[in-house]
Amino acid sequence: MNPLAVVPFLTWAVVSTLWPTQVDGRRHGRSLLVGEVLALIGLASVGYLLSLLVVPRVEGLQWGRAMLVAAVYLYVCGRGVVLVRAVLDLPALRMRRDDDRTQGAIEVARGRAIGVLERALLLTFVFFAEYGAVGFVVAAKSLARFKALEDREFAEYFLIGTLASLLLAVLGGVMLRTLLG
Repeated sequence: MNPLAVVPFLTWAVVSTLWPTQVDGRRHGRSLLVGEVLALIGLASVGYLLSLLVVPRVEGLQWGRAMLVAAVYLYVCGRGVVLVRAVLDLPALRMRRDDDRTQGAIEVARGRAIGVLERALLLTFVFFAEYGAVGFVVAAKSLARFKALEDREFAEYFLIGTLASLLLAVLGGVMLRTLLG
């Protein structure tokens, strides 16, 4: 893979992970998701045009592959925090918020850490075609929240977040398998 084709995506993955998109402290679900899709299409176009400028040597192709893997992992795990939250903030999917902000902040931080680890594992399993292990991760996550799933609203919120996270990781894994396979 030509490293110049990967540079725009890697740059976007780093910048969007370090400085996540927020407006007045709140993310706006639909507009953020639409903007993300348009940004990715634009980045792919710029990457393609850059790759036409220079044909790399064999060593450069290896660097391009390594950069692509790094960019996809960073995007899926880092930017995925913002993207999954944007899905959960869609007006039709928004869950009631409790007034206890301290407990909510701790739970949100733990949920983000779990989500990052979940997406990293899922991406790795899809990349290496270990699809049975994907089910293991989802089952383990559900088992850990088994008691809390009795609350229907929480169960739906949990399921939407898990499926959004799973979809992002699977898309990243399939993209890596396709481009590097």
